[in-house]
Amino acid sequence: MQDATATTLDCPTCSAPMQSLSVERKPIGSVLVEYCGDCRSLWFDAYEDLQLTAAATLELFRTIAKAKPETRRPIPSSIPCPRCSTVLVLTYDLQRATRFTYYRCQRGDGRLMPFAQFLREKDFIRPLAPEDLERLKASVRTIRCSGCGAPVDLATDTVCPYCRAPIEALDPDAVQKALQSLQQQKVAVEAPSDSDLGAQRVLAIAQVEKAYAQQRADYNAGFAVDLIGWGLSAVSRLLDPP
Repeated sequence: MQDATATTLDCPTCSAPMQSLSVERKPIGSVLVEYCGDCRSLWFDAYEDLQLTAAATLELFRTIAKAKPETRRPIPSSIPCPRCSTVLVLTYDLQRATRFTYYRCQRGDGRLMPFAQFLREKDFIRPLAPEDLERLKASVRTIRCSGCGAPVDLATDTVCPYCRAPIEALDPDAVQKALQSLQQQKVAVEAPSDSDLGAQRVLAIAQVEKAYAQQRADYNAGFAVDLIGWGLSAVSRLLDPP
């Protein structure tokens, strides 16, 4: 689905114009999601994030992966609702065993979610295991926190020293499950065989790991590595192969 041409809201976190994206909703129909490419924030009216189909979630992946924010802005301490201007309330929630946060309107107009938190809600990212961290340290010293964007020195820290978020990466198994769910939702398409799904999983993992391999170039150029950003780029290439 394509982006709407008109902007609807100003981003509550950075004041940039938000864009609208029409995506599928469950069980039928569509929903209009507002997003900010500058700070990768999403605005959902009335729990719309819980009504997204697998296709809608992957469409948001495509859209956010193509956004190229110039700078990573910290989330302000006071965020106004883009609908009614009342101050949004930081809210802690739990989806299965995954903790995530969002900013909700006190009047029920909706919720603002940084994209990393949206990925947590959908179980698309996971903390890196100790052995994964050790492998990462072999080629990268500094990464960028997926929660607040602050630099994390892998030589001394295993969590973000500013917001205490764990070091996380996109989970290729979760990517494969979303792709499988999307394929199962398509009508008039033959169900994939076990070998097809196995090949699909291998491809998903290979694409994510290929993106992680690009970390050396970023690190050598002096940039703090963005693990979630790599994963998004990998998924984008997986969804839109050349």
